Amino acid sequence: MTLKDADIKFVRGEIQKAVQEHLNPHGWRKLQTFLPTVGVLSVFVGLLAFAGAGWKYAFSRVEVEAQFQAHTTDALKVTEDRLTRIERRLALLPAQNTVTKYSTTPALDLKKHREELAEVKKNLTSLPPDTPNYWPTSFQIITLASRATSDLEKVAQQPGESSYDNVRADRLGAGFGPIENRRVVLKNLVQGLIFRNSIVRFDPSVRLVNDVFINCVFILPSEENPPKVLQEIGKTLLASDLSNVTLNAS
Repeated sequence: MTLKDADIKFVRGEIQKAVQEHLNPHGWRKLQTFLPTVGVLSVFVGLLAFAGAGWKYAFSRVEVEAQFQAHTTDALKVTEDRLTRIERRLALLPAQNTVTKYSTTPALDLKKHREELAEVKKNLTSLPPDTPNYWPTSFQIITLASRATSDLEKVAQQPGESSYDNVRADRLGAGFGPIENRRVVLKNLVQGLIFRNSIVRFDPSVRLVNDVFINCVFILPSEENPPKVLQEIGKTLLASDLSNVTLNAS
């Protein structure tokens, strides 16, 4: 069926009316006025989001780089410590080889190597005491070097040792002279005594005050971590002329 012009006009009117009833033309025009602002805000929000992403990336990168730098620093420190320990062990090696080389050498033959032993003993003073095996090696070098400066083979054959335990020269009387040609062990406080041509063994308990040792052989316990007093004795002996030395260690 063909619509007449009047019918078409009526339909159009109804459609327009329906649109006007269901849509607020004033709100639509108002919305149209805000569209440019909304667009600007959208762009601004978008830029903020983009910038925030950039900041997050930048901060993440800084954090990653900081962690990498810290890890690298720690790794370098570990490597440096390992190299230092290796260097110290290598520096101690000549002294250890000397101990192996001369530990069973008779005293008379040992005298031929007096200067070599004195040089090794001197070199030990420049090494850090926390070097592994430093004290056992140093104590053995002290014994060898002191044997090379004395002739105490007969004394070494004596049976037993004389013990000096809590002995002070000022309490022994005016007639008490130097202790000579003996094998002795020193314990606790030993003060003001003179030892000559003797083999002297230091007990870990020993404390020394103004004790003089002339042409003596020194024996210290072979310990990786000896007591502080024995370390003090060792340091003095390494740096001294072993033929005549005064010891203070307490």
